[in-house]
Amino acid sequence: MSMKKMLAVVAAASLVAVAAPAFAANPFSDVPMNHWAYDAVEQLAAKGILEGYPNGTFKGNRAMTRYEIAQMVARMMANGVGGADADKLKALIVEFAPELEALGVKVDGFDGRLSKLEKGVGGLKIWGQMRFDWYHHDNDDPDTSGWTGRGSAFNRARIFMRKELGNGVSWDMRWHGGKIDRYFVTAKDFLGAEGLKFVAGQYYLDLEGRDNLYKTNNFQDDDAFFLDTTVRGFQLNYTRGAFEIEGNFFTNRGAGSTGVYTDNAGEENYAARIAYNGDKFRVSANGVWFNPNDGTDNWKMYYFALGLKLFKGFDLTGAYFMLKDINDDPKAYKIILDLDQSLLKFTSLRAEYAKYDEGFFTQNGTMCWHASGLADYNNKGWDAGFVEDAKYFKVEAMQKWGATGKFQTYERYAQIKVDHKAKELQFGIGYQYTPALWFGVDYVKFDGQLVGGSVDPDADDKVVRFRTILSF
Repeated sequence: MSMKKMLAVVAAASLVAVAAPAFAANPFSDVPMNHWAYDAVEQLAAKGILEGYPNGTFKGNRAMTRYEIAQMVARMMANGVGGADADKLKALIVEFAPELEALGVKVDGFDGRLSKLEKGVGGLKIWGQMRFDWYHHDNDDPDTSGWTGRGSAFNRARIFMRKELGNGVSWDMRWHGGKIDRYFVTAKDFLGAEGLKFVAGQYYLDLEGRDNLYKTNNFQDDDAFFLDTTVRGFQLNYTRGAFEIEGNFFTNRGAGSTGVYTDNAGEENYAARIAYNGDKFRVSANGVWFNPNDGTDNWKMYYFALGLKLFKGFDLTGAYFMLKDINDDPKAYKIILDLDQSLLKFTSLRAEYAKYDEGFFTQNGTMCWHASGLADYNNKGWDAGFVEDAKYFKVEAMQKWGATGKFQTYERYAQIKVDHKAKELQFGIGYQYTPALWFGVDYVKFDGQLVGGSVDPDADDKVVRFRTILSF
């Protein structure tokens, strides 16, 4: 692909990347799926910004003319681009104004129309998700922390709001679980320092997700070991290129607490992160200092992560965790191999292995399918930790079928061994009816359950679930 055409495609793709995903076949015969520019070209073709040639080719090795780039800009104007990308589009319009005028595209007055587009409905953006489940348990009375043997429930109902206040300042809110549980202000390029972000309020704090240490999909909910949660406090994050440094001062839900959020007056917790996130290599060092206000001793958690992305679709990650001043300072490590379907062609594959010292515990239910799965979701290990050294293994695969990938199939096997062994098998099929609406049905069978840091070998269940997800 010529440099001129490459830059045009990348610039255009960056302006439409925030749009809802489109499901399109391979748009051009001469752009294979393993080409580095495939995703950008596919996205632009799906939105009608790239049309290619009548014979179905893209001709990426041929230099792009200014008129061809102007046509892309005109189509982006028609699609509508706002927010932080508005200035990029305006710069392209200025650069290619003569060609746009020659194409009959009216450039005068576009700034006014773009300002209107950016404001939206009163300048307030609203989006959300509804997740509705019907399920049937083989066990009529499983220990499922509030789940019944069969029936239906709103697994999730969330509404998000964002107000852009100008000069890099925005306000966010989330309604969840019948209450407003997140509300915070964000200031980008804080105090005039490019790349410095300030966050204040009740916000989401997740360290491990940035290191690919856990992953969720429509079938499966996984969690981080620590701090995949809502906290109340302040954050400063400085990101410059691949370099990132962050500090947080916060209160959180506290050990053993229930509900979306409970205020812990007087509690002072801290979290810090320093990371390098390169294209092929990433490394991070993270620390969290917990100072509970319930009379228990202060304690600390540190973890270090290393990730390798040697080529497209390949991700190998390792992490080492240390707890300090609690339960004789237990440690744990985790290794993850993540292979994308673009690499394997017929399936994606993610395999995880973790080993925990006796006494190690996690904040979240990191091994649960849902409340009746491998781990007891309501007993998150805060009080005791594992009664013995523990080993955990999980492998999961997903296949997206056909040119559009609207149909997916999913398989998962997981096991944990403490004093006894617990096993879980899950498989399902999903259908992306529209970009906003997804349906799926899955089956899970588990033998044994993790409760209070040990395995109950007599617990078993079989569950069929039908899930509907609406995203808007």
